[in-house]
Amino acid sequence: MAMTSTQFMTGPGGFGSILASKLDKIDCSQVLAAVLKSDRQLLGHIKMGPSAKNIEFNWVEDMLNAVTFEACTSAEGSVAVSGFTGTASIQVMIREGALITPRGPGSNSVSVDFVLRVTSVIANTNLITASYGSTAWVCASATMTWYVISQPYQDIIDASEDISLLRSKKRNFTQIFERAIQITQTRKGMDMEAVASELQYQIKQRTLEIKRELDMALILGVAYRVGSFSADIEYRTTQGLYNYIRDPNLDATREDTTVTDLARTALTIGNINELLYKIWDAGGLDETSDPIICVGADQQRVIASFESYLRRVEQGERQVGYYRDIFLSDMGKELPIVLDRWIPGGTVIVLDRARVALRALQGDSWHMEKMAKTGRSEKWQLSGQYGLEIRNPDACHGMLIHCA
Repeated sequence: MAMTSTQFMTGPGGFGSILASKLDKIDCSQVLAAVLKSDRQLLGHIKMGPSAKNIEFNWVEDMLNAVTFEACTSAEGSVAVSGFTGTASIQVMIREGALITPRGPGSNSVSVDFVLRVTSVIANTNLITASYGSTAWVCASATMTWYVISQPYQDIIDASEDISLLRSKKRNFTQIFERAIQITQTRKGMDMEAVASELQYQIKQRTLEIKRELDMALILGVAYRVGSFSADIEYRTTQGLYNYIRDPNLDATREDTTVTDLARTALTIGNINELLYKIWDAGGLDETSDPIICVGADQQRVIASFESYLRRVEQGERQVGYYRDIFLSDMGKELPIVLDRWIPGGTVIVLDRARVALRALQGDSWHMEKMAKTGRSEKWQLSGQYGLEIRNPDACHGMLIHCA
């Protein structure tokens, strides 16, 4: 980042030496925000969210009811249901008259050649069905995914039951980031051509260090846990992307719902596309998504070697010395490729920028506070408290790990 010490603190809400001499506490959140905004790595792609109200902050996630379920045809005219996502009551989700169809094994398209009409639901496990229209009965003894493609309704019956899903609550913790600056009276009074203001210069250096630490924490951070995750400690830490995608419930058990282990095999275009389809099947990559691919230097080299017609390089749009690399997926999604120094080796992260935010504890965003003077030394403390919010971590984001 090529910013001089005098440029660093200028602009609306900027800092000056005169201001420092009059205040004991200075809000520097705009300074950190400017640094993050100009960052070309992952931090520049994470928006600032609303202030956190407590050191353990929460957010509520809503989900739509599922339109798929797992089942097999136990006999002609009967479908045995083995699993239904999102609700415990099949009677609520599949009512009389509903049309269902299986998805062929290994296929991402609906098998429209076999459509059944549900005539009744028995004991929450079996659907009594009949072929619909001109479709013929097809044996589907193996368990596969079925779609509820239509829920027709009769004019003469009462309104259906409410099927609203219970909202889920996710959480994370804020973490304190801190640096100190100490300047002697002698150094404060000296003039140097290279450094117009020693205090301004040191604020810049320490802020850049915090940006680096923040970047590492938001990628690799692990929430503190002794028996259970808790923020009720002095050395609390925030859960980073890598661990939150793998353990979205913070229960110390990795679900890895949208994580694929490549077992030390080389990354391929197919691997990335398969991960995108896994996220798609989980409900992600919808019309509100804004996905990117985050990699370290090792996997950036691999992606750079992909065929040019699949990895688009827009050389007409040059941004601060960097070309925009965009991965064009099978489903037509264009994902910018973001290189970050702290992404673990052998890891590829698909991150939905629309569902991730950096949150500061209210009243404790990045600021500078004057400490008690010791002798002829003046001391300032730079600090702030931040945590990561990542919505739908096991559906809208994903990872490839252990790539060769």
